Amino acid sequence: MHTPLNSRGFHSKMKLITDKQFEAVDNCLTYNIPFALFALPGHKECRFFASRPDKDGECHAFADDDNIKADGCDTFFISRFNADEPYVAGIRPEYDENTLSDLIAELKDIYPASDVRPLRMSTRRESYSAAFIKMRHRLRTHGGKVVLSRHESIFSTRYITEVVDEYIASAPDTFRYFCYTPETGLWFGATPELLLSADAAGNTFRTMALAGTQSAGSDADWDDKNLLEHRYVADYITHSLSNLGLTVDASPMEELYTGAVKHLCTPISATGHADPIEVIDTLSPTPAVAGIPVDVAIAEIDTLESHRRQCYAGVVGVRIDNCIYAFVNLRCAFAAFGVFGTDGGWIYNLYAGGGIMPDSVEEDEWKETADKTAVLSSIITDCNPSMTRVYDLRDGEFIQYQGSKA
Repeated sequence: MHTPLNSRGFHSKMKLITDKQFEAVDNCLTYNIPFALFALPGHKECRFFASRPDKDGECHAFADDDNIKADGCDTFFISRFNADEPYVAGIRPEYDENTLSDLIAELKDIYPASDVRPLRMSTRRESYSAAFIKMRHRLRTHGGKVVLSRHESIFSTRYITEVVDEYIASAPDTFRYFCYTPETGLWFGATPELLLSADAAGNTFRTMALAGTQSAGSDADWDDKNLLEHRYVADYITHSLSNLGLTVDASPMEELYTGAVKHLCTPISATGHADPIEVIDTLSPTPAVAGIPVDVAIAEIDTLESHRRQCYAGVVGVRIDNCIYAFVNLRCAFAAFGVFGTDGGWIYNLYAGGGIMPDSVEEDEWKETADKTAVLSSIITDCNPSMTRVYDLRDGEFIQYQGSKA
């Protein structure tokens, strides 16, 4: 059996995930049990949910996808970017790390594995360049903004939960999560961008405009390109909330530091009565991850990006005590277990994007995406024996993970 070379060797480095949660995650990966591990911004402990898929092998987040209040159960939820259908995958707290053994004892076999597979090769610079040139040409003629993303594919024999724990511990002010559903496959992330928080009554809402990027160490003034990019997003959000009949208040613009980069951020609040699902659907995707005009930008993304975003730039979050905490799924990665040569390990797809404006410089935009994945990339490759070897990811075989004790 091929297993990661150091499946538990660095458990002493764990920062946030408890030993019991570590074991529960490993069992979920072994038996393909849907699970979610998450921590809200500022929280120092993770919560663990696990639940069985339904008879169709799916994990619906809500009993009624059209009404988030159709039931009162706590829920972790995740959706794809600009999905064609309003379907949201999710995990309920049917089991926690202390009761998961009850489910495993009942299982006669493992659940069917997800058929979502990783991208084996990173985005080619030539593909990115071709998309960038076409986007910028259109923008110089018609104006607006388009967010161009790319992905980086990395193979590592380091155990995935160690990678996740070190990553989420490095970003305490973000929404951090690690989840698996049959519909989405295995994802994790540490996203700084709040899409919506809503109180249980659905009368008070918070969100933010997060756009415009510089290196975290830069002391340069914000240029017109970044300021305009940020204004597009702030105006879109405030107008969208106002059109729902809410009273909107935008706070002064500030800087928000996230790893190797910093962003312009405008906190926005709103009051009034609205269905949180309707608000989320209205706001997502925002110009921060799509562009402006949104419909034109999405069409261009679908046509010119060399990959499907899957859950990157979609929505991820939780409902706790009927309060909603939804985030844009940024600084995230998809992962799948596989064998490459004689080594078993995990292939990761790390996603990042940047807003293309009429005066954008390709080299600057490419570097921005590299800066956004730098922290996670370094964690994946740290203490990783596989990085001393060269792998052709096209030759790998994706197989069922059989547990760290196999």
